[in-house]
Amino acid sequence: MLVLIADWISSDQYARKSQMLPNVYKLTAVLSLAGLAALAILSVGLPHPIANACGLLAVFAILVPVQTPLTRPLLLAFSGFLITRYIAWRFASFPIGGGLPTELVAAALLAAELYCMGVSLLSYFVSARPLERRPLPLPDDPRALPFVDVYIPTYSEPLSVVAPTVCGAVEIDYPKERFRVFVLDDGFPRARTAQRAEQRRELAERAERLKALAARHGAVYLTRESNAHAKSGNLNTAMRSTSGDLIAILDADHVPTRDFLRATVGFFLADPKIALVQTPHFFTNPDPVEKNLGLFSRTPAENDLFYRVVQKGLDTWNASFCCGSGAVVRRAAMEEIDGFSTDSITEDASTSVKLHQRGWHSAYLSRPMVAGLQPETISGFLVQRIRWGVGMMQILMKQNPWFVRGLSLTQRVAYSSVGLFWFFPFARLVTFAVPIVSIVFKLQTYPGGANNLVGYTLPYLVSAVLTAERLNGRFRRIFSSELYETIQAFYVLPALVSALLRPNSPIFQVTPKGEKSDIDFISEFRLPFYAIFVGSLVGLIWGGVRLALEPESRAILVAAVAWIGFNLFLSFGALGALFEKAQRRVRPRIVMGDPVTLVGPFGEREALLVDANEIGLRIRLHEPLSLERFALRFGNRLLNARVISAADSARGEYVGLYTPQSAEEERAAVVLAYGDSERWLRQWKQREARANFLRSFIGMLALSAKGAHAHARHVGRKVFHG
Repeated sequence: MLVLIADWISSDQYARKSQMLPNVYKLTAVLSLAGLAALAILSVGLPHPIANACGLLAVFAILVPVQTPLTRPLLLAFSGFLITRYIAWRFASFPIGGGLPTELVAAALLAAELYCMGVSLLSYFVSARPLERRPLPLPDDPRALPFVDVYIPTYSEPLSVVAPTVCGAVEIDYPKERFRVFVLDDGFPRARTAQRAEQRRELAERAERLKALAARHGAVYLTRESNAHAKSGNLNTAMRSTSGDLIAILDADHVPTRDFLRATVGFFLADPKIALVQTPHFFTNPDPVEKNLGLFSRTPAENDLFYRVVQKGLDTWNASFCCGSGAVVRRAAMEEIDGFSTDSITEDASTSVKLHQRGWHSAYLSRPMVAGLQPETISGFLVQRIRWGVGMMQILMKQNPWFVRGLSLTQRVAYSSVGLFWFFPFARLVTFAVPIVSIVFKLQTYPGGANNLVGYTLPYLVSAVLTAERLNGRFRRIFSSELYETIQAFYVLPALVSALLRPNSPIFQVTPKGEKSDIDFISEFRLPFYAIFVGSLVGLIWGGVRLALEPESRAILVAAVAWIGFNLFLSFGALGALFEKAQRRVRPRIVMGDPVTLVGPFGEREALLVDANEIGLRIRLHEPLSLERFALRFGNRLLNARVISAADSARGEYVGLYTPQSAEEERAAVVLAYGDSERWLRQWKQREARANFLRSFIGMLALSAKGAHAHARHVGRKVFHG
């Protein structure tokens, strides 16, 4: 039966969203999964040798290296079998009668494990067959194209961050008479309400500069009377002042590529029920964890798993959702749901739920066509993640997918998978505390015995890790996930609890972008991670002593000590990430490697464009040349620049700054650096990693140790040298 399901899932029929799942496959799927679950539960009661064989056989199936659309669901089925089997065993072996402290700690651990396993099973369902889409063709006649309003909402971002987005939006390759760019200034209303005169003056001046920026590049400046409902209110106000058939949304720091509309608009023409087309978020700078640990360009980005696996899996079930930027929506659909949702501070996902409730479709195009900025500091990173987590809690409280009307069963499961992920801080804190408490206070919170460890625990752990590596190793290093969750857990948790208790109280906070720092410093969020480090160290020492004194408990003690050792390893990584490296450049340089032509008094010379952004560039000549000023020609555009330094005179390498003579040249610089989505696709590919559990572990361990050492040295210098 499993082979029959897998064969259908791998077929083209599966990917045709317009066709319904035949009843024979529905019945086969239900019976097969029910039988598999029953077999997993029944195997718990078998003698240990047979139970061990069941686990090892399933692990062996997961080890099969071949991956095809046929083997992927089989891999998930075997892994799901081991997870279900482990759940049944954990319930059967719960330590009833061990005393109240033991039972409470054991219950907390079991709840955390059930959460983790439930999220895993839901993710298996979502990602069983990710849907791959390609851009759809557009008609040749421009008059047949829908009119598009491009919204760029802005609140407090520096104009140096907003300007490239405006330039990139105006230069989108779409008939000029069929789209219009709007800059939505939500910062100006604060100029009327700010308490300090100096702040009112600064905000009013920013509004004037933003208005001039929009006019300079042919965009329309819009503002409103108040900041009610934050970003969603800003977008809804703009909807009342515009009339385009489609609305494209770009965050203030998300520069679009030239093909953004040509790649997305075709979906709306092909399917009149499409309400939303979402594209990935791509970032040109490292997040603070990547920056501080030196991970950027060496491992897949932290958000790659979501945008390269999860969203494609959600799309299979017509459950891909808006992510706030890089999205295009149909005005008619938005008007049907009374505009962008104000029920959550993550208005994007909340809006998607409402669209799906009304029977509208969504599509996800896995092609990076917006280049944004990530927060540069741990503080900004936590502001962003707290908003995401709190927003999801609001959705679960106000728009719970199991209670609202209009969603299909698969959409309910898919939305639950995404929402439940954000409970990870609860489980993460339990997994830090339980092994230490158990060792120090001699609580038997986990079933002991070598047979149990070999028969149930090891097969489950091995299958979970190998399945994650096999399915997602190209896009996410498993230990990177553990580290990111650790860094977020302590500060996201209180916000989640507050949102669950008072879902209407959270307010929208803009993620800081374009932050600069001239010095290295230790993040103010360090204290919980010092506690993890010290607690894990104490637990290791205590566990070592008990190992020597209690040989009869050695099996379970070895497991607990190994667990604490892993937590210590995570604390190393967190301490390294919390040593904030200086951030002197607001806009990162984009690695280019493209041939260009230099024009000047020397005539024309071929050169290599090493890297660039909208401000400056680095070039390499085939032979050294005395350069002061030159024009850079690419396509039919010219950019004037002046040399500010010789980066490597022996290799003919120079650094220059642009000297735009017009607004057209300013936009040309943006198109040069950000206009080509093929470049982002290449960078995606370059950052992919081969699935290798051991390499992932050793690499992260080395980087974590290096980062923790740098953290300790910095603290030492401060203590001993002031």
